[in-house]
Amino acid sequence: MFQKILVAYDGSPSSEAALSQGAELARLGRSELYLFGVIVSTGGMAIGQAAGAEDVLGREGNAIRSSLDAVAGKLHAEGLRVVTQTAEGNPAEEIARYAVQTGADLLIIGHIPHFSLGHWLQGSVAKALLRELPCSILVAKEH
Repeated sequence: MFQKILVAYDGSPSSEAALSQGAELARLGRSELYLFGVIVSTGGMAIGQAAGAEDVLGREGNAIRSSLDAVAGKLHAEGLRVVTQTAEGNPAEEIARYAVQTGADLLIIGHIPHFSLGHWLQGSVAKALLRELPCSILVAKEH
């Protein structure tokens, strides 16, 4: 069974599906659960940040950290061992780096069902992770 489960989490419906499956697997296997959020500072976010005075990255970072803390508190109350962490950068690179750093045996990411401009510009995060990671990957779908 998996001892260290890493969930890529940003509060989106697809990451909620990943969190749900990760929490269930952590309960079953008495595993450590790592919740990881990436503040995207590449592509359109970097352009948006450079174009205006508003602190887009700071606002996104605060929202992700707040969401992670709320979810972790709830899971701690249910008896799970949870660690939260955020990083700024390219999602695939940061998730891969953190998975290696923590020694995760399983990464769970949410499935984004529709094609987007960001996907076209940056490529699939899941595809990049498949190339980079030494651990198993579960792609969770919303039900």
